[in-house]
Parts: sequence; structure tokens; C-alpha cells
Amino acid sequence: MTQRLASGFLSASLLLGASHSHAQTTAMTAPVGIVEVPIAANAYTFVGIPLYTTITYQGIVNSVSGAIVSVSGTPFASLSMTTVAIGTEQVPRFFLELTSGTDVGAMIPILSNDSSSVTLSESVASYIATNDTIKIRPLHTLDSLFPGGAPLKTGVSVAAADEVFIYDATRQAALSYFYHSTQNGWRRGSTANGNRPILPHQSIYINHKAAATTLRFSGAVKMGTTGIDIIRGYNFVPNPFPVAYSLSLSNLFTGDANTGMKAGVSSAAADLVTIYGGSGAPKTYFYHSASGQWRTGTTNSNSVVIPVGGSLLIHRKADPAFTWAKTQPF
Repeated sequence: MTQRLASGFLSASLLLGASHSHAQTTAMTAPVGIVEVPIAANAYTFVGIPLYTTITYQGIVNSVSGAIVSVSGTPFASLSMTTVAIGTEQVPRFFLELTSGTDVGAMIPILSNDSSSVTLSESVASYIATNDTIKIRPLHTLDSLFPGGAPLKTGVSVAAADEVFIYDATRQAALSYFYHSTQNGWRRGSTANGNRPILPHQSIYINHKAAATTLRFSGAVKMGTTGIDIIRGYNFVPNPFPVAYSLSLSNLFTGDANTGMKAGVSSAAADLVTIYGGSGAPKTYFYHSASGQWRTGTTNSNSVVIPVGGSLLIHRKADPAFTWAKTQPF
């Protein structure tokens, strides 16, 4: 595998365009967009970030050794992709996306680099091979998504300010951050957290303590297949595309419990997915094995939509973990 609540609701509008983004090896035209997410007044809003950062590098793998992926030439000579310290942690700033091969869509954090290679957070020799294609991008951070804390309420304490929660499935916990108005930075407790990354498989939710506002994201549209790991327990993950699509087209259910959600004759027997976003209250669904339908209760829910900017809380009730592999729906 790779990648290695209160009720507030969102809807999102998307404006798309195109821009020329120059990779290290080839030129390409990548669509860019803006997503505007309404933030409810004095409530929780759940947000799956549907736009990515601009591609830093796109090319072909020359060789793989354990966690080290090498490319031809020296395209990283002027780049620093090392981790950054937050308190006692070392957190990544970039990630590698595999765009071909046996585990297409995998996204792995980068720990360091030299002029022609990157060292990843895990050994990838079993699923990345010579001549596979890759992309490298910076990760979103609290500073990049909310510069100066905007448009959220800032304050001198977490009690006074809005909170942004980032859910970490490996800890089975959400951690809270706020923007300190006099120290001019994101904090968890007294520790600066402006460089705190939001990984591609993580969603966020916001405890907004003021009048309604609008959160605006800008960035690149995700192309190709996206792979998001789902582990045993609760996983709070985004719709990775700036397009809405139905549960029946989500590929969350594949017919194989090793590669998708487990079906069952009841919600007690099956894996569960709760959809946050859109105009209504969050609802929980499961795949009904006898009828071959997505359901909430006894209601056919095949056409229920995962919205732009939406988040999914997936309850995986047993091992093994699986990768939710979803090809771009446009």
C-alpha cells in the first residue's frame, strides 16, 4: 500500500482554465482551477481539497534502489526537497506521484534529494520500475492554504480562533491548529506549524467561530488515476477531483474486498462511507451484497453524488488495507 464531528456542510463552485506548466523534461498544458467553498457560520465545515500544487518535475524513472528513485541528468540540482522540522518532527514538503506501472496513482512523500534522485518515505522497489513515469509536486501546507490565517478567524488562543483539524488515519485522530494573531503564525499549542503539510489522502475540517465566509482554493487539476490508501479503522479522505460523481462511479466497491470496500447484507456487516459536503446533512452508505446496490438503510443510493470539495469518512472494519484507485472522471 502506498501513501504512504459536528454538522456543518459545504458546497463548492469551480472555475477552470488552462495554463502552460513546464516540467523538467517535457512541456505540457495542465488545467488550473479555483474552488470556492462556503464556510458556515459558527459551525463545522468539512473540506476535501480538490486541487493540487503545480508540478515541479515530470519525467521517467532511470533506476530504483529501495526508497531511492533516480532519473537521468541532474534536474534536481537547484531544488531542495528535504523535510522541515516542526518541533521534534521532520515533515515532508514534496511528494512523488507514480503515473504509470503496476501501482499507478500511488503518492509517496519525499524525504530528501540530490541532483538526480529522491529518497522516499518507504521502499518502492516492489512497485516502481525503470521507465515508469512520475510527477513531483510540493505539498499543500497550512500557510499555503490559509496565508495569514485568511479567511478564518484568528486569535491569541485556540479558544478564541478558528480551528483547522487535519485527520491522521495512522493515529486514528484529528489534530487541531489555529492562527495566532499576535505571533502571526499557525500554531498547535505553542509550536509553529505553518509548514504543516496536508497530504493528498487527508481531508480537513474547520471549526468556524464567526460569520459565514468563503474559502478559496486555487491550483492544478488532478489528472490520471489517484490512489488513496484505506487502512483498518476510520479514514477521512477527499474527493481528489474537482468534479462530482456518483457512488456507483466511485470505484469504492470493486467486487473484491482486497481492492475495495467490503459489501454485506446490512450496514453492520459491511464497510461504511459517510459523505460530507453538498447541501444536505452527511449520510452513511454501504454496498448491499444481495441487491448489488449502494444503500442507506433500504434505499437505493447508487446515484448519490460525492460533491466537489467533499470528504469521505470510510470505516474499514477489518484488514486488509486497500488502495482506492479512482481514474479522473472527466
